[in-house]
Amino acid sequence: MKKAPLKPGESLAIFGFGGLGFSALQLARAFNCEDVYVVEINPAKLASAVLMGAIAIDAKAADPVEQIKKATAGTGVDVALELIGSAKTMRQAVLCLAPLGRAALVGLTAESMSIHPYTELINKEVEIIGVSDHLATELPPLIEFARSGKLRFPPETLRVVDLSAAQINAALDALQDSIDHVRTVTKVSSKE
Repeated sequence: MKKAPLKPGESLAIFGFGGLGFSALQLARAFNCEDVYVVEINPAKLASAVLMGAIAIDAKAADPVEQIKKATAGTGVDVALELIGSAKTMRQAVLCLAPLGRAALVGLTAESMSIHPYTELINKEVEIIGVSDHLATELPPLIEFARSGKLRFPPETLRVVDLSAAQINAALDALQDSIDHVRTVTKVSSKE
């Protein structure tokens, strides 16, 4: 969000509402972002996003680009944050931008993405920015956000599993099914 950069009063679309998307929504609020749209296919995650003040965009219901354009009176958003790692959602992140918008691509994929240079990029003067996770210099402010309560994971968004191969493998398998909770935490059991 700093590389985009997201400015106070701007609008944001978050593609994917896992751990990073959940954090991005909270940080957008801390940065005084205006409207935040969360694009997701999982109804439970969309419901969590709405409870946090986001505008839900159900990618299964209709084209998310068209939904965002309709919600913004045809303008689009200032910043789109792609956290899924799919060429399709990366393209959607670019297409939902307003003129002079910025798409920050974070998700990892080996797929290639197709963009029409003039109509989808140059004419609107939008930017595509590659983002490689957190820098060490960004950790202290994030820790301070967590300490002050601006960045937190409520218990209902977490799934806690014991440090056992079976539970960890089941949690990893559930990721493929777009799980209902936002983040899985592995705990060390106090049992001997």
